[in-house]
Amino acid sequence: MTTPKFRVPAFQSIRLSKDPLPENHHLPSREDLITEDLFGNEAGEDEDPEILNSYFVEKTEFAAFYSPKSKFRVVRARKGLGKSALLRKSYLLQKAEDPDSIAIHVKGSDLIALQPLTATTPNDLIYAWQQRICSRINLELGSRLKLAFSDDAITLVESAEVAGFKDRNIIGSLIDRLGRKIGKAELAKLSIVNPVSFLTRFADKTTHYVSVFIDDIDATFINTDEERLRVSTFFSACRHLVNTVQGLIIRASVRTDVWGLLRQFDESLDKCEQYMLDLRWSRNELTAILCKKILAYFQRKFPASPFYTALNVGECNFEILSLVFSGAFKWGERYMSPDRPIQSLSSCRPRWAAQLCKMAAMRAYKRNSTRISVGDVKDVARAYGYARIDDLYREHRHQAMHLERLIECFATGPSIYATSHLLALIEQKILHKFGTLEIDGIAVTDSMQIAYFLFRIGFINGTGRYLGPQTEVIHFEDRPNLLTLELNPDDGLSWGIHVSYWAPLRIQSNPNQAE
Repeated sequence: MTTPKFRVPAFQSIRLSKDPLPENHHLPSREDLITEDLFGNEAGEDEDPEILNSYFVEKTEFAAFYSPKSKFRVVRARKGLGKSALLRKSYLLQKAEDPDSIAIHVKGSDLIALQPLTATTPNDLIYAWQQRICSRINLELGSRLKLAFSDDAITLVESAEVAGFKDRNIIGSLIDRLGRKIGKAELAKLSIVNPVSFLTRFADKTTHYVSVFIDDIDATFINTDEERLRVSTFFSACRHLVNTVQGLIIRASVRTDVWGLLRQFDESLDKCEQYMLDLRWSRNELTAILCKKILAYFQRKFPASPFYTALNVGECNFEILSLVFSGAFKWGERYMSPDRPIQSLSSCRPRWAAQLCKMAAMRAYKRNSTRISVGDVKDVARAYGYARIDDLYREHRHQAMHLERLIECFATGPSIYATSHLLALIEQKILHKFGTLEIDGIAVTDSMQIAYFLFRIGFINGTGRYLGPQTEVIHFEDRPNLLTLELNPDDGLSWGIHVSYWAPLRIQSNPNQAE
């Protein structure tokens, strides 16, 4: 029998033995596997604040995103990487650090619903977005003053008001406007119920800010001229507004693919590039998220247990994983820690990892196990893969109307292609059969441009030389210029279909395929 390359720590045999357990220690149960908060809420903005804080993994680049010194920041990432969670975390930090500040967390759709958008020119759209943001702040002011803004008569943001904010504190400007709108005497009467002086003091304090966190501004985006103009002017409006008034901070999110289309359409967005935070997670960071979720769950459930208290993420990851996973996993020809297959199948996207773990946990529960085995992960691979393909279509169909046609041409084929073979397949199954493929509104007749699109959306990645126990994997974010140069299109790389798509597309695994 071949000796496993991954050796299970002695801890595993101790944990699963019948030796006496430490005092106050409780073994994980079968019911723990299907408890909702074991692997966290898949929607970061809906997560309980205490639970989110318990497993949130910080990155050095988040510091500028949190800092009130940075008036405008946008987190840019693919779906499932945690844009909403980062916005939610930033919002909670702002409220905790300065309870007297005004912090507003809002969906893009809620912001749009505040006022109809009838403008059609860039300048008018920029102005309309500024009005909406200020209107949302006004609603928060009304809440603090116990004053209901129920109709257009009390709407504070009208023509020329935004221009009147220049170089003034935004709260002071809005309070002045409120006084003119309903009268100084009426405004003074409000102090009996909820002192206006609070907001006045707020406006006078330079240490306080109004922070607006805007999520999913591109949630319903489709690749049309009208939609590109609508979304691109939002970012220009934010940049102009924070530079016009004092005390205003704006944080927002955008999908990587949408931003790429907007920049091609609107050159003025080049000025926003400096405010972008590109969010990605390494393998180690995804493992840390997974371990922190598991450990935090058991520490919440058994707060008096010294056993769980003694565990630390980073120092005993395998021990933490062993609370819900059944030892080392045999994946391919090697034994490895159970987080490794999850990293690969999820493409290091926290939401995908949570979905995969929940599906495998339900499979383990149904077979009356207290731990997830490698068999459970493999058994749900096809259903999980269909979910990933559905995500791929929903995320990128606006870029390629017949995306399904393109993806399905790889069904039942190999998992790795040399560049020449990849281009030949596209020529034969797409271009010869259908003539063209429309990508980003342009009719494409070149096989390399189509291959580049597949690389850009993450359906294929570059695969190269072996690095220790695994193969080098190159993502679009690592080398965005690959498949763009005729003389050196691949730099010696082959092209591997991402492993999460293998099962539903019945992909044939190649020897030595990268995980």
